[in-house]
Amino acid sequence: MLLSFLNDLRAFGKEKGWCPYFLARHMVQFANVVVYSYQYLLDPKVAGIISKEMQRESVMVFDEAHNIDNVCIEALSVSVRKQPIEGATRNINKMALTGIF
Repeated sequence: MLLSFLNDLRAFGKEKGWCPYFLARHMVQFANVVVYSYQYLLDPKVAGIISKEMQRESVMVFDEAHNIDNVCIEALSVSVRKQPIEGATRNINKMALTGIF
């Protein structure tokens, strides 16, 4: 069914001279049910583009959603190396000694 939809989308886009990708993005705002990767919703760059165009009442169906908790943890995690923290601490100490703070 999805493959048929994609083929129809491609054929329609070709007939009209429209890019199937941008046609699909435009059609999202009229869809009641959207099936797409949950990474698109969780990635701020993509979500800002794609998800904002969806209707508030849309139903989203996620494939492979059993991995969503790991993706959320990874998306909200920050890795900080010890060296920049030590450098920042030295700079703050220097500023404190010179009376800037």
